[in-house]
Amino acid sequence: MVSKQYQDNIATIVQKIQEAEAIVVGGASGMSTANGHDFYGHSKYWIDNFSEFERNYGIRGNFQALYYKYRTSEERWAYLAKHGTLMFDTPPGQTYLDLYKLIKDKNYFIISTNQDMQFSKLFPEEKICLPQGDAHWFQCGIPCHDQVYPAEEMLRNMAANIKDTRIPTELIPRCPKCSGEMEPWIRSFVFLEGEFWEEGMERYGKFLIENSDKKVLFIELGVGSMTPNIIKYPFSQMTYSRPDAFLVRINKGEAPTPEMLKNKAITMNADIAQVLSDLASHMQGMNSLDDGELSQGREVS
Repeated sequence: MVSKQYQDNIATIVQKIQEAEAIVVGGASGMSTANGHDFYGHSKYWIDNFSEFERNYGIRGNFQALYYKYRTSEERWAYLAKHGTLMFDTPPGQTYLDLYKLIKDKNYFIISTNQDMQFSKLFPEEKICLPQGDAHWFQCGIPCHDQVYPAEEMLRNMAANIKDTRIPTELIPRCPKCSGEMEPWIRSFVFLEGEFWEEGMERYGKFLIENSDKKVLFIELGVGSMTPNIIKYPFSQMTYSRPDAFLVRINKGEAPTPEMLKNKAITMNADIAQVLSDLASHMQGMNSLDDGELSQGREVS
């Protein structure tokens, strides 16, 4: 049974979205977990798609598979290619579709630690910052130069030629400059924080500055404690320091609102998919009511 507090929170969040002059969304792994793509656990997504890697190596999840020390590059790239191709082929999930409905007509920006391409399937690149990288791209593994490269064609070619969790040696991606092995452009010891990365960070910083004196709504979705310095801490600090800022924080297991943000935040320890669905339904209901009132007003006049 839905509590009155939950219903009140839904109504208040929709009101905050409608009143906001700028919205900053921080999306992390909980967004995709709520969508059925659990990157960290022994999930249905893993069992359905990667059982051969569990059988051959004892790996029990995508996060473990990403950092597993394979015996050969051919085996490592077999996993990277299969998962990368699946990410390209996976349509945007309902959590992302509902978020899109909520903010698509607003002045917004998104910062995400996710690397699964979901945000970029619905939202334009110029409105997204990816400080942890993204599986769309490869970089030199050294890196010997400051450039990233589209990954899709290479990933699909490797995935089409996997045999027993291995790819042919000649398909291992090579840097066009030094011929060294390439790496996915995602956070690692060799992650390239070059011009491409800086452009995204600058877009994010510019949006924050340009909207610093406006009524800003920060929406934090599925942000855990692994990298709190990227989204969680900055969102708290900006909400606290800006007089017209408000924070919405949604995640399973989320701690209560800290005292410093009392009256400036709503924290929901709840399923993100359900909350976003309820927010989208509530907003649609309000819009339908407004349209009905306008129609009646036209008939009277």
